[in-house]
Amino acid sequence: MVTIHSRMYAAALVTLLCAAGPAVAADRVNDAQRGRTSSSSDSASWDLALTGGFVANGLIDPKWALGTVTGQPTRVVVRTTDQESSVSLGLAMFAQVYHERYSWIAPLSFGLGIREDSRATLYFGSALRFGPHASFTGGIAIGSVSALPAGVVEGRPVADTNVLSNLVTRTTHSWFAGVTYTFASLR
Repeated sequence: MVTIHSRMYAAALVTLLCAAGPAVAADRVNDAQRGRTSSSSDSASWDLALTGGFVANGLIDPKWALGTVTGQPTRVVVRTTDQESSVSLGLAMFAQVYHERYSWIAPLSFGLGIREDSRATLYFGSALRFGPHASFTGGIAIGSVSALPAGVVEGRPVADTNVLSNLVTRTTHSWFAGVTYTFASLR
C-alpha cells in the first residue's frame, strides 16, 4: 500500500501557485498605471522545458543479515547499516513549468527516472534555471525500496534461515537533488 501525504503535496502546489499570482497581478497593475496595455506579443506566458540529467536521492535499500544478539539462543534478523549506501544515483527526465518573466525559477518540476538498481522513480519539486539550458532541481522522490517479508521482524528469531533470500519491496518517499540540461522548450 502506498502511503503518500497528498495533503502536503497539494498544500505545496497551492502555495507555489499562489506565490506567483500576486507578482503577475502587480506587474499588470503597474503597466496599467503607466498607461500601457499588454498586447499578445508583449504579454509573458508560462512555458514548459523538457530536461534530462543526473539525480541523487535518499531512496536506499536497507540491508539485513542473520546474526547473534546477546541473550538470544538463536540467530536473529539484524540490520547491517555499514553495508548500506548513503545515496542512490540515477538518470531522469523532467518537465519544468516556468513563467517567461521569471525564467530563472521553475516552481513545478515533474520527473520520471531510473535508479542504479534499475527501479523507476517519480520526482516532484522545483528547479533553479541557470540560463536557457542548465538547471538544478530538488524535491521529493517516490520509489520502491527493499523490505522484510511479512511476519519477519528485525531483532526477532526466524524459523527459516533462507527468509532473507526473498525480500519484498515497499513504496516510500525521500529527498532528491539533480542537475539537468534542457533539450527542448515548448511555448
